[in-house]
Amino acid sequence: MIKKWVSTILFMLVCYLLQTTLFKHLQLAGVVPNMLLILTVSSSYVRGQKDGLITGFLCGLMSDMLFGSVIGLHALLYMITGYITGYTYNVYLRNYFFILLIIGISDLFYGFIYYVFEFLTRGRFSILYYLRHIILPEAVYTMLVATLFFKLFLLVNRLAVHKNVEEAL
Repeated sequence: MIKKWVSTILFMLVCYLLQTTLFKHLQLAGVVPNMLLILTVSSSYVRGQKDGLITGFLCGLMSDMLFGSVIGLHALLYMITGYITGYTYNVYLRNYFFILLIIGISDLFYGFIYYVFEFLTRGRFSILYYLRHIILPEAVYTMLVATLFFKLFLLVNRLAVHKNVEEAL
């Protein structure tokens, strides 16, 4: 149990560092992948709603403190995303396309709700521009990066849950 949460917190730090350093230099279409969202969805998909909710809260809180204009908005969005995608825990398929689809849909949901709270409430009604230039490219880039990241998350999760390496592999 403790190894699982230590590995999750380390993953959070790694995801944050990747998102703010490496991927800032590897932008595609002016966007970076949402690594913290990948972690939240991966955690809820592999471990269930409760872990997705907690991971989402921690990732969102970190995101709020570091680049949010309002503390609590990212935490709320990541928590909701982690909880809702936790419903896929019972459908745990070894199909990577399914998790990529869930990550893509979650990123679209996150981007749209973020637009509503950050831009629409301020009178910026250019939803098509935001959708075309930010939401869709970020969702595609996030799904591409998630293909590698999710496999790594699965391996580390198995190592954290099992007592020895032979059982995990």
